[in-house]
Amino acid sequence: MMKNHVDLALGDDLPALVDQAQGYCDKGLWAFARQTLEHLFALGHDPAKTAQHLGDVCGAEGDATEAIRWHRVALGIDPQRYASQEHLIFLLDAMGDTTEADARHVRRDWWERFGAAAYARRLPHTNWAHPEKRLRIGYVGGDFNFHSAAIAFVNVITNHSDAFQPIFYSTLEPWRYDHRTKLWRERYGAAFVDASPMSASLLANTIRADEIDILVDLAGFTGNNRLLTFAEAPAPIRIQAWGYVLGTQSPALTHLFADPVVASPAIRAQLTEQVVDLPCVLSYWPRPDLPDVNRLPCLDAPPVFSVFQRGQKITPAACAVWAEILRRVPDATIIFKGGDYTPLRREVIADAFDGCRGRVSLDFQMGHHDHMLSYQHVDLALDTWPQTGGVSTLEAAWMGVPTVTLIGERMIQRASASILTAMGAARGFVATTEADYIEKAVEWVTTGRVRLSAVRAGLRDMLQLSPIMTGYVQAVEKQYRTLWREWCQSQNKEAA
Repeated sequence: MMKNHVDLALGDDLPALVDQAQGYCDKGLWAFARQTLEHLFALGHDPAKTAQHLGDVCGAEGDATEAIRWHRVALGIDPQRYASQEHLIFLLDAMGDTTEADARHVRRDWWERFGAAAYARRLPHTNWAHPEKRLRIGYVGGDFNFHSAAIAFVNVITNHSDAFQPIFYSTLEPWRYDHRTKLWRERYGAAFVDASPMSASLLANTIRADEIDILVDLAGFTGNNRLLTFAEAPAPIRIQAWGYVLGTQSPALTHLFADPVVASPAIRAQLTEQVVDLPCVLSYWPRPDLPDVNRLPCLDAPPVFSVFQRGQKITPAACAVWAEILRRVPDATIIFKGGDYTPLRREVIADAFDGCRGRVSLDFQMGHHDHMLSYQHVDLALDTWPQTGGVSTLEAAWMGVPTVTLIGERMIQRASASILTAMGAARGFVATTEADYIEKAVEWVTTGRVRLSAVRAGLRDMLQLSPIMTGYVQAVEKQYRTLWREWCQSQNKEAA
C-alpha cells in the first residue's frame, strides 16, 4: 500500500479541511484526499456525505474494496444516499468475487430504496397506438461526445431510416461538449435536448410531452444516468442498450438489447427485463482516417501483448495470469495503457510482474488516433475480467489485433465473447478457464505465429462483413417495429 502522509495540522478546522480535501481531489492526489476525509469523518463532519466522498476517492485511487466499504457506511447512515447506491452497483460489477446473484441483489436494493417510489407515480400512456406509424425513439445518456460508449451506439442512433425519428436527451454537462456534441446539435437542432439540468421527474414529463414511443437507456448505472426517469415509465417501451447492458432488476426497463452469448439462458431467466436479441450486444463504426492493417510484428521481433483497458478493470487474478504468460514466453513484453493508472494501480501491476519488470510498460493515455495506431506494434490483446472489453475489443479487431478473452457466467464477462462470436472468431480466442486462456495466448505468439499473421490480415474484413457492422441498424429497427406492434396489439386488446 502507498505510504503517503498528509499534514493534518489544521486540527478540527472543518471548513479548512473540507477545502484541503477538495484541493487534493482537484489535483488527483487521492491518497492525500483520502487521509483528509478520514480525519473529517473521525471528527463527525457530515458523516453520510463524507463517507460517500471517501468511497469515491478510494475508488478513484484504485482501492475498490475500501470504496465499497465506505459506500456501505454512507448508506448505513443515510439509506437514501442515492449516489452511494449507484456507485456501489458499479464497483461491485467489476469485482472478481461478485456473483450474478450479488449483482442482482444490489440492483433490487436500488429499486426498493429509490425506483419503486418513482414507479408509483407513473401515468397511463396516451401514445397513438398505430402499428405502422413513424416511431419516435428517445435516447437518454451522458455520452453524446467522443466517448468509448458512444462508439458502440453512434452507428445506430445517427443512421435511422425515415420510419424512425430520433430525439436525444443528453445528460452531458455543457462544459463537456466537444466536436462530436457540436455536430449532433447542429444536425438535430431541437431534437437534441439538454437534459443535464433536469430532475428525473422533469425529464420524465418532458419525454411524455414529446410523445416518445420507445425510450432507450444508454447509460445503465454509469455517470449521468437517468434511471429514475425510466422508473416513472414516461414511454410505453423502455429499453436498455449498448452503453451498460446489465439490467436493473426492476420494471424501470421493459426490455434489454443483448444477444444469445451475453445473455445465456441461465442469465436471461434471472433478468426482469425481456431480452431482445440483436446480432451482437454492441455495434461499431470506425473512424475513417486509419491506415490499413500492418504486418504481424512478431514475425520479425519478440511478441508484444497489450492490455489497453481502464485501470479499474485490472484485477490481481488477471495480473497473475498475464505474468504466467510472460514466464511462458520469455522474450515477450506487455503494454498497459489507460487513463486511470493511479500510483496504487501501478503498484498492483508491478507487484504481480515482479521478476519480469523490464518487460512490462505502462504507457500514458493519448489522443484517440494515436491510440489506434498503437495497435500496429501489438500482436495479441489480452482481455480483462470479470469486466471484459467491449469497444476496446472492436477497436483492436479493426486494427488487425485479436483479443484472447475469458468467458464467465456473468453478463459483464461475456461482451468480448459476443463480439468474437459475431465475427466468427470465437473458436481460437474465447477461453473457458484461466489455463485455457494462458494456452491460447502462448500458442498464438509462438507455434501459431503464421496462423496469427493470417488472422491479422483478414480480421478487419471479418469485422466489416459481420452483423456487427453490416445490417446492424436494420436489425435494431426491425426489433423496434416488432416491439411496437406488440404494444399496439396489447392496447387494442385492452380497449376491446
